[in-house]
Amino acid sequence: MRPTLLAPAAMAVACLASSSFAAIVGTYSIGSGSSTSSVQIDFANGNGYVFNVSWDQAMNGYQLLQTIDTAFSSVTHSAEVYSFGVFVTGIGVGDDHDFGTGDQWPVENYWHYWTQDTGSWEQAMVGASDRTIFNGSFDAWVFGSSVTPQSVPAPGAFALVALGLRSRRR
Repeated sequence: MRPTLLAPAAMAVACLASSSFAAIVGTYSIGSGSSTSSVQIDFANGNGYVFNVSWDQAMNGYQLLQTIDTAFSSVTHSAEVYSFGVFVTGIGVGDDHDFGTGDQWPVENYWHYWTQDTGSWEQAMVGASDRTIFNGSFDAWVFGSSVTPQSVPAPGAFALVALGLRSRRR
């Protein structure tokens, strides 16, 4: 049996996919409407979730998180409300949960808020309650790190891996 060139390439894609993308453990779609925004939640343990929310009425980034919390019994969040806006202190999805108020210096034990309006992630320049979302907007919450949100695999990446693994079995 001769190995094919596709098998090593597929293994490389599989390794990249598993090391870079395996942490997105769930993608969910909710709501109805003509506009859709995405919210990614990355926990300190590396698990990440993506929520695609369809909507019609204008809302801000915090209301988007509240919409997700309301739609799923397995999603929870906590926040403190101040005169200048809302500070998210905890988010939970299933068994993943992180809570922090930024009080353990130098550890970044708080939720960092990110936006992606032009193609690359940027730390939000406003709080979630001050951000007006729009059709196609992307928001992310990352706990305990100022590193950009993890990459979400392209829909075809896993198909390539499966094709390569199938070819390898020949």
